[in-house]
Amino acid sequence: MNVLETVYMVCLVIGLMYTVFSLLFGDTVSEWLGQLHLPLFQPITFVSGLTAFGGAGYILSGFPSLSAWMVFAFAVVIGAGLAVLAHFLWVRPMSRVENSTGYSMAQLGGKLGEVGTTIPAEGLGEVFLPMISGTTYHMAASLEGKTIPQGTRVVVVEVRDHVLYVIPFSMDS
Repeated sequence: MNVLETVYMVCLVIGLMYTVFSLLFGDTVSEWLGQLHLPLFQPITFVSGLTAFGGAGYILSGFPSLSAWMVFAFAVVIGAGLAVLAHFLWVRPMSRVENSTGYSMAQLGGKLGEVGTTIPAEGLGEVFLPMISGTTYHMAASLEGKTIPQGTRVVVVEVRDHVLYVIPFSMDS
């Protein structure tokens, strides 16, 4: 086995190991790689190209009629082609449809909810807010310093220290 065949095999094995590792520990890998924000250079694109380069180079090196440089050139073209294909078949479509049901506390301002546990004039109660992913429950305090009874519709005016400051909501204005 010559040097280029070894390079092809290493690239193929690294790509396959990454694939198996991603299958077993996908969320952890995504979290680590989530720190990278390179729109045109995604890890799946790179690994697809690397694996295709290694596989194509190793297979093509078995043809004695092709010189080592021709094999290398074909392997680069095949790897790059598959990386581009992976980008357009997986990365771009997935980035367009990816949604998150998560939210930040800062996004809760202006939301309508209902008091689940009476909010005393000086203290905390509980408010539930309908969200895309279901209903969420949060600690709440009266912004005006007035008691707000259970079942009252409220609007979140402010969020401080993970506490929603609410006022009663009425359609009369």
